[in-house]
Amino acid sequence: MNKHELYHNHNYVYLLTSNIINRCGDSLDTILFTWLVYLLTNSAGWSAIIFGINQATSVIIQPFIGPLVENMNKKKVLVLSDIARVLLVLYILYVYTQNMLSPLILVFMTISISLIEAFHMPAGVAVIQHVLPNEHYDKGVSVNVSCTKIAVLVGTGLSGIVISSFGIGISLAIDALIFLISALLIVKIEFPVQEEKKTNRIIGREYLISLRDGFSYVFDHKKLLKLCFLCILINSAVVPFDALLAPIAREMFSGDAKIVSLLSVSVTIGTILGSLTFAKMKEEKKNNTLVTFCGIVLGVYYVFIAFVSKYIANPITQKLLLLIGSIIIGAALGLMITYVQVKFVKEVTKEYIGRVSAIRFSLTYACAPVVSFVISIIYKVTVVDTSSLFVGFGIVIIILFLLANKITFSPLKKGDKSY
Repeated sequence: MNKHELYHNHNYVYLLTSNIINRCGDSLDTILFTWLVYLLTNSAGWSAIIFGINQATSVIIQPFIGPLVENMNKKKVLVLSDIARVLLVLYILYVYTQNMLSPLILVFMTISISLIEAFHMPAGVAVIQHVLPNEHYDKGVSVNVSCTKIAVLVGTGLSGIVISSFGIGISLAIDALIFLISALLIVKIEFPVQEEKKTNRIIGREYLISLRDGFSYVFDHKKLLKLCFLCILINSAVVPFDALLAPIAREMFSGDAKIVSLLSVSVTIGTILGSLTFAKMKEEKKNNTLVTFCGIVLGVYYVFIAFVSKYIANPITQKLLLLIGSIIIGAALGLMITYVQVKFVKEVTKEYIGRVSAIRFSLTYACAPVVSFVISIIYKVTVVDTSSLFVGFGIVIIILFLLANKITFSPLKKGDKSY
């Protein structure tokens, strides 16, 4: 398949454009909420509370939403979830202009957005199977990952400019317009007739059976269960970097927010390059060796930044090495993320994709607060510096990915179900 063939698929182009615009809206949302919370409370504690509520709500409710989405018209779910985001943003705009906004209202908005995303996420994954033929999954998913990462990067960068130039009120109006455009693009997608007519609503016993079947599907298919484990490992492995960005900048490199930006932007650029590279790789190279190698690279990166902070004194050389290393590790993450997403879309049947995606999301992101909590304990009870801790994190990650290579990718035993 060539690139032009993919882009001649109008349904895919509409979906891709909607996803890009949606991610820009998410980025603006995030910056706006962070700024509003701080303006209202002048407290970092409230920001942490909002973040925790957002994560906890998504993790807890996601598996229970999956069965509902599975039996709904995915196109309508996506359109209605975007419209709901529009209405929520307009409500925030109203209470803000009326000086009625409070931290509790923002908590309510955060929970509401998490609920909407719980519907949007599994529907968004399922839609890919409806707009792309099987042979286009690799290219389609990798382009989607790359473009949405670019959208987050650009959206985050532009958000500060938009807010500082136009103020919070107009920025909220722009945010609402973004989600409205996203919804209108989804409307233009042509779905299969059987999907368009799907209006099933399951309640009571039927819902519980559907929920049970989703979990049974995951736990009965050993390859899928191992893939979920791989998602947990990848997400856990990046937690030290995400959670300790500020200490990395301040304690390891005696820097400020510029170091944080350098690390974040270069990793994102690398992720984009990695996901684009995945689509161009030969099929036989998209295997367990690739994932294990990328995981080891992540561990080596942690040791590398500790080495740079301790033994490279020149600030310019430090920044150059950080830039190169962060792009490389971003590329490794991009390859792993795209590999996992393509495997799920390719292997899980249409009848289960919504439920399985919701379960995978919940399992994957539930580990992040746990790992963050463990890291905070290690940080408090040990007397070693941040650089030494990252050497330890790196060694542990290398060992875990080597073990995962044997556990996650070992051949199925006789009687185990494949996809």
